[in-house]
Amino acid sequence: MSDYTIFKFRSINKNFLKSLVDSSIYFAKPSFLNDPFDCRVDVLRSLENAIIKCPSESRGNLEKLRQMQGFLEKVQADLQEFGVCAFTLELNNPVMWSHYADGHRGLSLTYSFPEAYFYQNEDRILGIDRVQYGTTPLTDWFIQRAPDLGSFEDFGTSLVSKILTVKAEPWIYEQEVRILRRTPGVEPLDQKSLQQVCFGLETTEDDVAMVMKLIEQGGYKVTPCRMVRCKDTDFGFKPEKI
Repeated sequence: MSDYTIFKFRSINKNFLKSLVDSSIYFAKPSFLNDPFDCRVDVLRSLENAIIKCPSESRGNLEKLRQMQGFLEKVQADLQEFGVCAFTLELNNPVMWSHYADGHRGLSLTYSFPEAYFYQNEDRILGIDRVQYGTTPLTDWFIQRAPDLGSFEDFGTSLVSKILTVKAEPWIYEQEVRILRRTPGVEPLDQKSLQQVCFGLETTEDDVAMVMKLIEQGGYKVTPCRMVRCKDTDFGFKPEKI
């Protein structure tokens, strides 16, 4: 089994400090996300577009899904009851540091999740997946994948996961990975999940000292580092152990 190593950018505020003390991550309701389209793609409209676009020989399977309008409407309504926790695959991403780590005054947390984590906690955790970016990712899913999903349960679960992990093309810079939870709220973590804490170029020494004190008091075994400017490029930066 392989581990999932992913990064989360945070501002240093009371919510972050509490999550560090409690060793937890937070799963937000989809309606709290910063993109009004995120997790709120119109399912029925995407299905209709798929029926129009798909080859005629495959259209019959999708037309059968159209007859499940009540079920699809319920899926759409129930999406707000799930929880989403966003991560990224890139540490050296200048836009992510600016947007989600308080303009480099915050930090990045490196988490490692063994594959078994998702099987052992499937009563709460729906799964982990990379976000797919595009102009019609849900429509494309209906055409390419939906007809091959055998059981009703598989179709419903896959549809929910897909809706919660598609975004518009301009968001591709985030290289986002999402863990999905069956409910929003706080999820406790084994302290071993947190592998590294990396401070930004502008994180104050007081904030570094405060966070490091909480890490020590909490018994974490992490690698602390700080982003530093690269000498061989105009805009580059890299992590350096402290």
